[in-house]
Amino acid sequence: MKELLPAQLRDLLTGITTRPEDPVRVILSGPPGHGKSTALAVIARHYRDAGVPVIRRDALAEAGAGAAILLDDADTLTDPALVGLAGAATRLVLTHTPGAAGAVAAELVRPGTRHIRLTAWTAADVTRFAQGTLGRSLTPEQAAAAQRATAGVPRLVTHWLPGPGELVDELRAELDLLGEPGQTYLVAAAAGSGRDLELLAAALDLGRDDVSAVVTRVRAAGLLAADDGVPPVVVRAVRDHVGVDRQLTVLVRMLDVLLAAGQPVRPVARELLRLGAAGEVVRAGLEAAAAEALTDDPALATDLYAAAAQGGSSRTRLAPEWAGAAVRAGRLDTALALGDELLNSAQPADRARGALISGTVIARRGDLARGAELLRWSGEPGARRLADLAGIALGEAEFSGVGLGEAGFSGVGLGEAGFSGVGLGEAGFSGAGLSGAGLGEDRAGGAGLSGAGVSEAGPGGAGLSGAGLGEDRAGGAGLGGAGLGGAGLSGAGLSEAGAGEAGPLPAYGHVAGQVLDGIRASVSGRPDAALATLLAAADSAAATGTGHLLPDSPAALAALVALHAAEFDLAHGVLTRAGGGDRYTLLLGWTAMLRGDLAAAGTHRAAVRGPLAPRDELFLHALELGLARRSDTPDAVRARWPAAYEAMMRQPVDLFTLLPLGELLVAAARVEEGFRVASHRARALALLERLGAPALWSTWLAWSTFHAAVIAGDRETAREALTPLETSAGRLAPTLAAAGGVWLAVLGGTVDVDAVLAGAESLHRAGLRWDAARLAGQAAIRVTDRSAMVTLLRAAKRFSSGITGGTGTAAPASAPALTPREQDIGHLVVAGHTYREIGEKLHISGKTVEHHMARIRGKLGVTDRRTIATLLRGMLGEPG
Repeated sequence: MKELLPAQLRDLLTGITTRPEDPVRVILSGPPGHGKSTALAVIARHYRDAGVPVIRRDALAEAGAGAAILLDDADTLTDPALVGLAGAATRLVLTHTPGAAGAVAAELVRPGTRHIRLTAWTAADVTRFAQGTLGRSLTPEQAAAAQRATAGVPRLVTHWLPGPGELVDELRAELDLLGEPGQTYLVAAAAGSGRDLELLAAALDLGRDDVSAVVTRVRAAGLLAADDGVPPVVVRAVRDHVGVDRQLTVLVRMLDVLLAAGQPVRPVARELLRLGAAGEVVRAGLEAAAAEALTDDPALATDLYAAAAQGGSSRTRLAPEWAGAAVRAGRLDTALALGDELLNSAQPADRARGALISGTVIARRGDLARGAELLRWSGEPGARRLADLAGIALGEAEFSGVGLGEAGFSGVGLGEAGFSGVGLGEAGFSGAGLSGAGLGEDRAGGAGLSGAGVSEAGPGGAGLSGAGLGEDRAGGAGLGGAGLGGAGLSGAGLSEAGAGEAGPLPAYGHVAGQVLDGIRASVSGRPDAALATLLAAADSAAATGTGHLLPDSPAALAALVALHAAEFDLAHGVLTRAGGGDRYTLLLGWTAMLRGDLAAAGTHRAAVRGPLAPRDELFLHALELGLARRSDTPDAVRARWPAAYEAMMRQPVDLFTLLPLGELLVAAARVEEGFRVASHRARALALLERLGAPALWSTWLAWSTFHAAVIAGDRETAREALTPLETSAGRLAPTLAAAGGVWLAVLGGTVDVDAVLAGAESLHRAGLRWDAARLAGQAAIRVTDRSAMVTLLRAAKRFSSGITGGTGTAAPASAPALTPREQDIGHLVVAGHTYREIGEKLHISGKTVEHHMARIRGKLGVTDRRTIATLLRGMLGEPG
């Protein structure tokens, strides 16, 4: 174990070995179980090996001159005579436990005394101990797991490594020795209350002085970490050994004290949740803990709310906050079920809240049309803004701000009281999918979303009917102060006219308005204003905690707009700041893929945990298709196509899913199933046409259509796809149009090296590394001049690596040098042999062939096997 000792202690041992006569005065300190006695034994061994007598506590009275005195637990040495003898020694090593009841006598500590602290082991220490003492090699994951389970307490680590189960059995025996007070303390400490003496006194039903004695005894047993926390392996032993009834008694007693004092209860409530506890106090604790966990641990909050409801708390009362937690945690099905329950409530305010919850969740899942219906119906002003946002994404021009006033509603055909944006009668909703018959003068459709018409009596009792829509008002009472997830939706109701707003909007409405303004700017040719507004909305949502209340987060929408504008650094920045979550991780993957960083894109894809909403499933499968296509692995494209196609069929076309749709267009051409995506492309084009063909949202779809047509050999469609790009404003569209024209010329057999390099360089400067390298590579395999081929090949490699260069023709250079073995393999690749066949012919393994091919790909700067074969044919002089 010498290698596990601190550096100061190793220096001390070296000094004892080389100069045993030198004076020494050292205090070793550390919590119980951290190796003080072991270190003292190592020091004793070194002194004995050097010929120096070693005196321990039991023989201190017989200490002679020149002996080394080693005292364990020096804080318990109180006999003045013995203290005097020890203090007079020239070689003295003591151990001390910080926080122990006693103290090291002043006579034993002099100026120049060295203090060496023994600390918990790191994962690296665990690895060294396992290798040096047990002869075992641990993976980093195994070492980290051992360190976490034991909190790095050396005594526990040394017993854990031979067998965790055996250590748990040993600890259970030690728990018996502690007795009931010690076990009770560990139950309380495991729930995070190890240093709250008042709470411990309540849990143990003891006085404060008695509690301190119990804590000291448990600490001395080496069952605690340095911070008095309970290591997980000890927690496991306690849970196995202490009966559930006693655990519940202790925890409920603690919870009652915490609730009465208004203190945080989450750690205790988490333990009660694990034990399936019930009762009035427990329900109150579960609800309080859920509120505490809502922001930083929404998954736990969702489980706590569910347990409280199961224990008897009102589901209707909990539903808004519960649904908010579920949305934050990505459990959209749970949130949707809660919203549906509220929709079926007899109370209008509950139904309005249910509409808000369900509309938000349904839109977040990708069904913007149905989500917009519910959001508008809820009567929440901020929700109406989000419904208008959905209308824009679906291509409903009346919500895009075209011809509208500042509020976005003027001139839409509002009657005296209603609002819809679809054309209203005097006081109701007409043709918006809520009721086929519309509403009468003072009635809100009796059957809600069912379209079954309106009863004479006014608001019905089912679905979305009623909900406070009386006398020409849409939800005049607002949402009654609950909202979704308690994020400030209270009192936001509508004015008596139904379309106005009473007073300033809360944070939710403000953020919703910013998002709506940003998307309006994006479809009206103002991408810079759109990005600035959406970034401000993302900051506002982060500051107010309202992002989860929206059909899509402002950060995600800002990133989508940035991606469509090829502002990849901006997209990466906003997504990184937004924090974790599969939605952000997917968009980070898209950011990396579009800019040509396929390795980073693959890393982000692997980090997606799921389960995913249908919209995000589409983004996931389209990302996988894009990576497979850009890696030139046709078999992988074909293998991933069915899942991507299914995801596309489950997701309606809208403005925010054009990127994955474009990727599916190209993949469909690759697998020769373009007919399967034709209707979706037509709907997307019609959507964009209804919005006035906004350049920002149209460009990528046109570029994808171009690539799909090129793959399908349809040059006419490819030219048509470039036409709108030629006249579009902005930076990206003209760049793609010019590069696309060069690309078509290359495919037609005309390779103007200067034009190709200029076009590829412009793509590269726009951030499209892969497209730039692809264009140069395609030109390289079609040019007949060897010098030009090498120039283009080197450019392709430079573009794929992300290095920016000039646009002029590079000086002629020699082709990349291949080793003799790489040349042998190259000849066989050109001849069409598989890697296995090549291995058999050259008497090497297939893996070795793959290794050589990886080196060849790196030298050529391309990955497509057909392109590689063409380049090798020219380099090796093989006949075409």
